[in-house]
Amino acid sequence: MPTLAALGAGGAVGLSHELAGGSHGLVLAGLAALPVGLVVAWSAAARFQRRLGRLARFAHQLEEGTGVPFLAAERADALGEVEDDLGRMARRVSGTIAALNVERERLEAILRGMVEGVLVTDLSGTVELMNARARTLLGLPVETRGRGHALIELVRDPGLADVIRELGAGAAVASHDVTLNGGGPMLQVNAARLRGADDQPFGFVLVLHDVTELRRLEVIRRDFVANVSHELRTPLTAIKGYAETLLGSAGDDRETARRFLTVIDRHSERLGRLINDLLTLSDLELGRASLRLGTVAVGSVIDDVLQILGEAAQRKGVRVAAEVATDTPPAHADGDRLRQVLINLVDNGIKYTPSGGRVVVRARRGSGPQASMVEIAVEDSGAGVPAQDLPRLTERFFRVDKARSRELGGTGLGLAIVKHIVQGHGGSLHIASAVGQGTTVTAYFPIAAAVRQAS
Repeated sequence: MPTLAALGAGGAVGLSHELAGGSHGLVLAGLAALPVGLVVAWSAAARFQRRLGRLARFAHQLEEGTGVPFLAAERADALGEVEDDLGRMARRVSGTIAALNVERERLEAILRGMVEGVLVTDLSGTVELMNARARTLLGLPVETRGRGHALIELVRDPGLADVIRELGAGAAVASHDVTLNGGGPMLQVNAARLRGADDQPFGFVLVLHDVTELRRLEVIRRDFVANVSHELRTPLTAIKGYAETLLGSAGDDRETARRFLTVIDRHSERLGRLINDLLTLSDLELGRASLRLGTVAVGSVIDDVLQILGEAAQRKGVRVAAEVATDTPPAHADGDRLRQVLINLVDNGIKYTPSGGRVVVRARRGSGPQASMVEIAVEDSGAGVPAQDLPRLTERFFRVDKARSRELGGTGLGLAIVKHIVQGHGGSLHIASAVGQGTTVTAYFPIAAAVRQAS
């Protein structure tokens, strides 16, 4: 029978063999599991890398501004929380950008629709914003954007430079009238400093108004008041002076009194003509003079006018004649206003034509662009008008020879009245003259509707 020690030793040996066999099995199991772990680790790394690549592409698309790509958490892990946060943030940013784009489009629409020019510059005078109207007023090409260029480089005008300089020196606002290029349009420039929320200036805004026509009308108004005052004062002074003389001892002399009363009557008549012409011109300009349009035989009107002015022409020694083409169509006009036009034109021709001269009234159907008009021309053989004065002949109170015009009894309003009457009919007026060769004034009136339709 074996001893206990022998049994213990054998048991230990057996246990040792069993342990050795178990370790060998674990090693084999570990070696067998290693490829699986590598595969799992590689798969996890690849997935992580793919998700990082997805985030990189997402960031790139945001940077390019091609749109906001969709991004949501792929897995419920730390990286998934990042993905989810970035997706929400991108959508919020996208909404903010969309709102800003809408506001920008509204601002651009407002600037495009403004009749004023708007310029925004930084503190150094470099243009940051310019609307289309500003480009037009400043005479810049349509494709000029202006942004990034100094205003003085785009428009080399000292007036605009003074505005920028004044604001740069600390002025809160500035206002100047600027005439571009010395003879271009006149602009009223109102400018102010732009301040941020911290009340610090960051630029200037300039608003441009085209006041060319307004200033021209102001000049016309001043000239009109001055001319009317002068024209009224002359006859009134004469009337008052002669009346005061008549109230003295000179009034006892019948011959002297008669001569003075004749002068008073002449000046009163001139004053009456001036007032009537002013009222007529005012009614025409304000549209209060309605036209009674109808079919008017031009030849008959010319005959009436020459008969009315025949005696005046005979006293002056001026021959008057009419040359009316046989195919002259009737005019669509107000007969009384047409007579007024011709009386003014023929009377001017008689006044400014020396004795022995001639005034001819011609009528015919218009040609070329005026084919739908009746052409009526009044030609005289007077002294003529210098070329530089022709554009101003229809201005109120304009006279080439002021002293001679007043001596002849003119008010300086006749051609202005003629122009407004002709334009009121939808016609046009043309004046041609040369010094020493006489003057021709041509008025165009529409042909009667029935004749136009028949043609």
